[in-house]
Amino acid sequence: MCPNKTKTMTNSNLSILHISDLHRSPGEEISNIPLLHSLSEDKERYSLRESPKIKPPDIIIVSGDIIRGSIDPNSSVDEIKKQYAEATEFLNGLVNNFLGGDKKRIVIIPGNHDVDWKFSKESMEKIETSEVLDSKRELKWEFLNQAIARNSATRWSWKDLSFYKINNLDKYHKRIEAFAKFYSEFYEGERQYSIDPKEQYDVFDYPEFNITITAFNSCYNNDHLRLIGDIHPECIANIGFKLRELQKKGRLVLATWHHNTKGFPYDWNYMNDSCLKNFIDLGISIGFHGHQHNAELIHEFNDVIEQKKMIVFSAGTLCGGRNELPTGINRQYNIIEIENKADSPKLEVTLHIREKTYSSHFSNPIWTAGRIDSKNISHYTLEIEKPIIPNNIQELNELEKLMNIEQLVRNKEFDDAKAELLKLDLKNGFARRLLLECIVETADYNLALEVFADPETDGEIIANLNAALQFADKKKRKEIVKKVRSLPPSNNPGIQELLNKNELLIL
Repeated sequence: MCPNKTKTMTNSNLSILHISDLHRSPGEEISNIPLLHSLSEDKERYSLRESPKIKPPDIIIVSGDIIRGSIDPNSSVDEIKKQYAEATEFLNGLVNNFLGGDKKRIVIIPGNHDVDWKFSKESMEKIETSEVLDSKRELKWEFLNQAIARNSATRWSWKDLSFYKINNLDKYHKRIEAFAKFYSEFYEGERQYSIDPKEQYDVFDYPEFNITITAFNSCYNNDHLRLIGDIHPECIANIGFKLRELQKKGRLVLATWHHNTKGFPYDWNYMNDSCLKNFIDLGISIGFHGHQHNAELIHEFNDVIEQKKMIVFSAGTLCGGRNELPTGINRQYNIIEIENKADSPKLEVTLHIREKTYSSHFSNPIWTAGRIDSKNISHYTLEIEKPIIPNNIQELNELEKLMNIEQLVRNKEFDDAKAELLKLDLKNGFARRLLLECIVETADYNLALEVFADPETDGEIIANLNAALQFADKKKRKEIVKKVRSLPPSNNPGIQELLNKNELLIL
C-alpha cells in the first residue's frame, strides 16, 4: 500500500476533559453542587476569558476511583451503595453541563478504590504455619514465589506475617460487583460490566471525531493484600481483535486505565509498563490514567530499534484531600486538545492542566491554569502521526487479507500463511514481516533465498545467512556472504556471528 494513495483522519479539533480519582476524603469532602459549579465556572474561564482559549470538551474520560470505598466489611455494602449514588449524581450533572446530556460521550473505568475489600477478605483463608515451614522450621520458598507471581492465588500479609490463599474465586470476583452495577445503571443498560476479569474492558467508538477509546480495568488481581495494578492479558488481546475493523477506517486509537506505570523504589502499587508495550503494538497513540494524584506527561517507547511510541497523560485527583495529595501538588484535572491541520502530516496534541488555587477552600474550589511538573507552564503541545485511512477497495481488500493471514500466523498455521502471503505484493513491509516469521518457524531456507534475494532488514539478512549454513555448496555460500558484505554495515551482533561462521566454512 503506497502512502500517496491514502487520506488521513478528518476531525479538525477535539477536546477531551480528563478527570480522575473522584473519591471524597474523610473530613475534607466536597459535595456535588459546589464541585459541578466550580467546573462549569472554569469551563467559561478557559474557553472565553483566558489565553490561549481552550475548546469546551467534546468527550469526558474518567480514569478510575469513582468512590472512596470502605475498609469496614460490616458496613461495606450500604456505604459503597451510598457513595456510588453520590458519584452517579455528580456524573449525571457533569454530562448535562458539558455534553448536553449525551452519556455516550463519557468513558468510565474502575480504579483500586472501586475494589471492595469485603469480598477479597472473605474469599481467602490463612495458610497454616505447618504448611509454610519445612522440617527444619525454615520457610518453603515456593510460597514466597507464589505470593509474588502474577496469576497466583497466594498472598502475603505484613499485618500478621502470614500467607493467605484465595479459595473462593466466585466471591473474589465480586470485588468489582458494586462498580458493575453502578456502570450498568449509569449507562441505563446500554453498557454492561462483567465481574469476569477476562471481560473487563470496553470500546467507545466515535465516528464523528474519527477516534476510538479503549477502556481497561487495571485492577486485575488487585485486593487488600495485593495493591499492584495489572490488566488481564485476554482483555488486551480481545481489544486487539476489535480494533482491526476500526483501524481500517483510520481511527485514532486512545486508551484509558487507572494505575500509573512508574513508581518509587519502595512502591509497588503501580502497573508494570510492559502493558504499554502491548498498547503500542496495538496501535494505540495516547493513554490516560490517574491513581498517582499528580498530572504528568510521559513518552513511552516500544523498543530502542523501532522507536514506536505513545504519549501518556496522568490526571491529578479531582476530589482528594490534603492527606492524599503529593507534596506541593493540589487538586488537578486535565483538558487535552487534538488538532488536525489539513496541511500537516501530524496531529497536534496539547495538554492543559487545571489546578485548584491555594487560596480557595477544599469544599468550594476555584480552578486556574496549573503547572506541568515544576515548570511554570500550564500547557504543552507535541505532535503524533496521523492515522491513515485506505481510500480504495483494493487497499481495503489487501488489509483484510493481511489481517486474516496474521490470524493464521497466530494460530501457528505457518504453511497456509506462507501460501497466502506469496500471492500478495511483497513490497508491503507488513507482509514481508509475516512471511519472514513463517520462514523462520518452518526453517524454509530455500524460500528465504528466493523471496529475500535483496534483503531489506536485519531479520531478512539473518534468514539468508542461516540458509547459507545449510548449503554444502561453497560457491552458493560464498555468493550469499558476498551479497551481505555488499550491504550497508549493521551493528547487529547476530549478523556478524553468522558471517564469521559462513566464512569459516568457505575456507
